[in-house]
Amino acid sequence: MRLLLVVALVCGCRGASSAGDDVDSGAMGDAPDGTGCTALTPRAMTPETFIGPTGLEARIGALIDGAQHQLDVQMYLFTVQTLANKIVAAKQRGVAVRVILDPDEAGNNNVEPIFTSGGVTWKNAASIYSFSHAKYLLIDHGAAVIMSMNFNVDAMNNERNYGMVDKDPEDIADLQAIFEQDWALANGQTATAANLACTRLIVSPTNSKQRLIEHINSATSSLDVEVMYVSETTVRNAIGNAKTRGATVRVIILDPMDPAVTYFKSLGIPVKTPGPFYLHAKLLLADQVAFIGSENMSFTSLEKNREVGALVFEPTAFAPVKQQFETDWSASTTVP
Repeated sequence: MRLLLVVALVCGCRGASSAGDDVDSGAMGDAPDGTGCTALTPRAMTPETFIGPTGLEARIGALIDGAQHQLDVQMYLFTVQTLANKIVAAKQRGVAVRVILDPDEAGNNNVEPIFTSGGVTWKNAASIYSFSHAKYLLIDHGAAVIMSMNFNVDAMNNERNYGMVDKDPEDIADLQAIFEQDWALANGQTATAANLACTRLIVSPTNSKQRLIEHINSATSSLDVEVMYVSETTVRNAIGNAKTRGATVRVIILDPMDPAVTYFKSLGIPVKTPGPFYLHAKLLLADQVAFIGSENMSFTSLEKNREVGALVFEPTAFAPVKQQFETDWSASTTVP
């Protein structure tokens, strides 16, 4: 069991409240900087979405190879040594590299010796979170790569996952602030809290539960769910309520014995288990908006972990994610 690390958090304020607290932007409207304050605030640049496992390792490798100045990585599970070697190569060509890993996966990760011998500075996440479950990269202050994928062998070979490359400056700045906070905590230092009073990001433990419930509740015509499990009761009920108010709801879930399956089927919601892939996704498609991120639908993930996600609402970025869900739905097996 982790020991709780007590750290004083001092707010660094980008559109902060007067008290300097982390306040969910949904209750605030526009903060003083006027941009990026809700999950659906238009972005300055359209993100690119990508889907695993096909071509995933090559895509991630190319992103790492493209770093020229700075590369920050927060990854829950990291076992793919070829990607670790690419991070070392980035360090050796002069890129400033930092890596945060989850200490509970220390027995499974096999990349720490590669980083250490290659001169890469890495830290285990602080115990202030139940799990450091986020999966993201920050590249040259110009791109944030937000994913449900771990950097493990299964993710590269047979898991269904979704990710996005986000080049919006506000999103990048917010995610960089999250990394700086967690880096300081990992080093046992007093940390400046990432001020998420004005953000598009969906972040645990700050705002994930509220924003994901709002996302589910926004579905008027359709709600498609492709997740490992649904154990958080409020999320489960929100999915059920979408069906009750007339939306077409479909659920792909990993385990046919998941207790949520009985609830969904009692409401007439069709439920399937995945076809020729292992389901690791955390995908929620409400009408024409997709949630992509690391959050599972559990109390711990939404309230206790470090997690990062975002909504994809731009049509060209949403379309391939929707198409993949349709393909997965056709290939999956109906739970009787």
